[in-house]
Amino acid sequence: MTALLNARVSAALATRFGSEEDADCCILFVRSTAAEPAAGPDSVAAPEAAPADGIGAAQVRPGEALAEPLPAHKIVLRAASEQFRIKIDYQKAGQLDGGTLTAGGSLPTANAGALAGLPVIKVPLRNIAEVPAARAAIRFAYMGVVESGSSVREALELYRQGQYLQVEGCGAACIAAIEKQLEALPSGGSSGKGGRAGSGCGGGRGSDGGDGSAGGSSADSSSGLSSSVQQRLLEFFSCSSLWPEDPAFVPVLADAKPKLVSHFGDAITALNTPQLRQQLLALPAEGLEVLLQSDDFGTDVEDSVMLLLATWLQQNGDRAGAVTVERLCRLVRLAQLSPGFAEVILPALPYARWFPIKPAEAIHLLSRCTGAGVEAKRQRLMEAAKDKHGPQAPWFSSKPRRQCLTSGHFEWTIQEERLFALQPGSVQRVDGRFNNGLPVFPARGFEWYPSIDYNPAVEAVGIYLRCSLPSAYRLDEASLGGPLAATAQVGRARLEVDRWRDGLREVAFAHTFTADSYFEIGRGLGRPAALPLKPLPAAEASGGGKGSGTKPRWADYLHEGKLHGRVVLLPRTS
Repeated sequence: MTALLNARVSAALATRFGSEEDADCCILFVRSTAAEPAAGPDSVAAPEAAPADGIGAAQVRPGEALAEPLPAHKIVLRAASEQFRIKIDYQKAGQLDGGTLTAGGSLPTANAGALAGLPVIKVPLRNIAEVPAARAAIRFAYMGVVESGSSVREALELYRQGQYLQVEGCGAACIAAIEKQLEALPSGGSSGKGGRAGSGCGGGRGSDGGDGSAGGSSADSSSGLSSSVQQRLLEFFSCSSLWPEDPAFVPVLADAKPKLVSHFGDAITALNTPQLRQQLLALPAEGLEVLLQSDDFGTDVEDSVMLLLATWLQQNGDRAGAVTVERLCRLVRLAQLSPGFAEVILPALPYARWFPIKPAEAIHLLSRCTGAGVEAKRQRLMEAAKDKHGPQAPWFSSKPRRQCLTSGHFEWTIQEERLFALQPGSVQRVDGRFNNGLPVFPARGFEWYPSIDYNPAVEAVGIYLRCSLPSAYRLDEASLGGPLAATAQVGRARLEVDRWRDGLREVAFAHTFTADSYFEIGRGLGRPAALPLKPLPAAEASGGGKGSGTKPRWADYLHEGKLHGRVVLLPRTS
C-alpha cells in the first residue's frame, strides 16, 4: 500500500513535539473549574506535587497554569484530535479559547517571551499530577506511538488523557502496549507456588537456597519470573481504578487474571512467603477478588482461604468500604470448610461484625460442613437451603479449588541469650522465631509456632507446637463473651530440634502429629521432657541460672549462638 505521507515529512513533524520551531500556537494546562470537564476523578495516582519545571502546585487556583506552555502546531493538533480541531476552529471564528500569550502577562511561565503572540489553547486538568499523561497524549498526536519504557500505570494514565483529549488511535495503542508488557508472563497453570507440576503448598527450599527456610521459596525463584516481570503484573492490578471500560481491554484483563493466580499460586504459600504476603496485602480489592473467584487458586483446605481473606481485610478493610468487604466475603466457599474449623469459626462469625453472615446462615453452613460424610443429611440440607439461603452463591458451592498437598519446612531458632536467661524456680516458656521473620506460620485456618518449656524440676526441656486463633478474625473474649475453649488440627506434621556432634548436624528430637492430634487453641502439643540437659552446677542451682555454668547445659544443641529446629508439614496420606 502506498504511504499516505512522505516518511521524511512524517519524521519532521514528529520532531516538532515541544519545539518552538514553526510553532503557531501553544497549549496551556490549567486547573479545571467545577464547570469544566477533566479527565476523570480516578485519573490521579499521586497527591499533587511540584513538577520539574518549577510551577508550584500547592495554591494553584481554578483557571491558573499548572505547567509551562507547550509549543504546538495546529496542523498536527487538528489532524490528531477532534477536541483540538474544535478549539482551533473557535479561534478562527474569533472565539479565542485562551487568548494570546504575552511576555508580560499574568501567566507564571518562564518561556512566555519566546512564545509571545501565539494563540493559547487551554487544556483543563484536575491537578498537576495529570500533566505528564496529558503531555504524553499530545506527544502521541505527533509521533503515533506510546513512549518506549512506559510503565503499565503510565500507559493507563495516557489512555485516560488520550480519550479525554480525543487523540485518535491513542487508546488502542495504550491497550496494545499494556498487552505487550503482560505477554512476557506465563498464562497460568504451570508455575504457581502451589506447584501444578507436583510441588506442595508453602513448601520447598528456602529463599536463600537452603534446605527449608520458613514459608518456602521466594517469589522470584519459585515462579521463574524476573522481578521486573512480576512488577508489571502487580502494577497492572494496583491500577484497577484506571482500567478503561473499553471492549478492547476486556481480553487484556481476562488474560491477566490467571497470571495473577499463577503468581500467588495458593493460599498457604501466599501467607507464608514474606515477599508474596507483602504483595498480597498491597493488592487492591479487585486483585484479591480474582484470587478468591478462581478455582485454580490452590489451598490445602478452604480454612486457609478464609484466613487469607481475614488477613487482607485486617489491613485493607476500612479503606475498601463495607460494600467491597461484603462482596469479597461472599466469595469464600464456606460449605467447604473443614468440620473442626467450621465448628470454631462459623458460630462466632456473626459476632465478629466484619463478616456479613447471619446466625441462620451460619447454622445451616455448619450443618453442611459437619454432615459432609452423611449423604442423606447433605441432600436434605441442600433442599432446605433452596428457598432460604441462595444455594447457588459461592458460600454454598461444592466445587473445590485446586487442591495442593500441604508440605514444607519452616525453620526456627532461639537465641542462646534467651536460653541462658531461664531461671530455676518456675516453669518458663520461650517461643521460637521463624527464619523468614514471620512470627507464625498459617495453616488450616489457624496460626502455629514452636516453643520450649523449661521446668527446673526436670533435667530436660519440653518442646511444643502451639496453636493460636489469628487476630485477623477479630474474635477476642469481648466479642465471644468469654474465653474460647475449642480445638484445632494441624494435620500431619513433624516438630524437630537439632544438635551438633563433631560439627555435624543431626536431629536430636522429632515428634510427629497426625490428623488425630487435637490442639487446644491457645495452647500446644508436644513432649514435656524432649531435650535432656546437662546438670546445673550446684553453685548455679542455688544462686541462679545466669552464671558461667548455664551455657554447658545447652552446648549439644547450640550452633552459631542459636538453638535450631523446624516444623515440617507432611503431605496427606489420603
